[in-house]
Amino acid sequence: SFRRFDRPRFAKAAWNFSLAESVSGETWLKTEPRVFCLDAAARRRFRAYWLVVRPFSGWTRREALRAIKRAAEAPATLP
Repeated sequence: SFRRFDRPRFAKAAWNFSLAESVSGETWLKTEPRVFCLDAAARRRFRAYWLVVRPFSGWTRREALRAIKRAAEAPATLP
């Protein structure tokens, strides 16, 4: 249903996570938010929204990555 959604004045957003190994052997977790505006009206509205939200979006992504890192590095607990 996500792919088929095509209502004018709306945008579709997705946020993916990917893992990559660094030269030193560390694992890097990256995020990539993507937005597809379904028409010009949606694009105009999204631009206005993004001007306000952009700084908080970056902060939210960094906090999510920090929380994932803490969980990944925490000692394993057995049930």
